[in-house]
Formats: sequence, structure tokens, C-alpha cells
Amino acid sequence: MSKRRLVDANLIVRHLVQANAKHAAKAGRLIAACDCGELVLVVLPAVVAECVFVLESFYEIPRRVIARVMAALVNSPGIELADLAIHLDALNRYGRTTVHFVDCTIVATAAARALPVASFNNDYKKFPDVTVYLD
Repeated sequence: MSKRRLVDANLIVRHLVQANAKHAAKAGRLIAACDCGELVLVVLPAVVAECVFVLESFYEIPRRVIARVMAALVNSPGIELADLAIHLDALNRYGRTTVHFVDCTIVATAAARALPVASFNNDYKKFPDVTVYLD
């Protein structure tokens, strides 16, 4: 049985951006252990959102790049993320649009579960597979 670790956004970000050599090396070892089945990294949905936010706002990485690298990371066999398909869909929508990631997650969830969205945000109307209701 593999060891499990709940992972924080700072570990994922340090691994992806390689900004701090010492932290990046340690994060890389954990990711490598995860990739070879020695370790399972449990990623919470909020951590995915935080990573996207930090990569976009602080590191100014293009949305398409963020969507691609985050999708590859969370889709790795040693990563455990609840509602993986929804998060992959949200990352895809985020990479193709200018809509905020959390809103893309709401859209992906609404589409997957056939639920209407209650919101005043007009961005939801950009997605033909989602219905917006306020009544």
C-alpha cells in the first residue's frame, strides 16, 4: 500500500515554476515518488484553484499553459483528486476562455450533473451546455 500525503498548493507551484531550487528539488522528489507508485498525493479542489490563481496572477503564466500543466499533473496516476473529470473539464474551459477558473469549475460541475446555475455572472452564458436560472 502506498503512502498518502495531502499536498499544499505551494508544493505544486514550486515544482511547476522551479523558482526556489531547494523547494523545487524536494517537490520534484515527491512528484517522482508519486509517478512511480511509491506515494499518493491527495489534492483538494481548493488547492487546484489556488495553484491556478497563483500561476496566473503572480507568475503571469498564460492560461493555456496553466491548463495544460495542471491537467497533466492532476491526471497523473499517483494523484488523487475528487471529481477528476470535472476538474479536467474545468481546466480545459479555463484554457480556452477568459472565464475565471472557479467559474469554470462551477460550469463543469453544472454540465456534468445537469444542474442549472444560479448567478448574476454573465460569463456562465458563454457556455451552451449550462443553463442559468435565478428563480
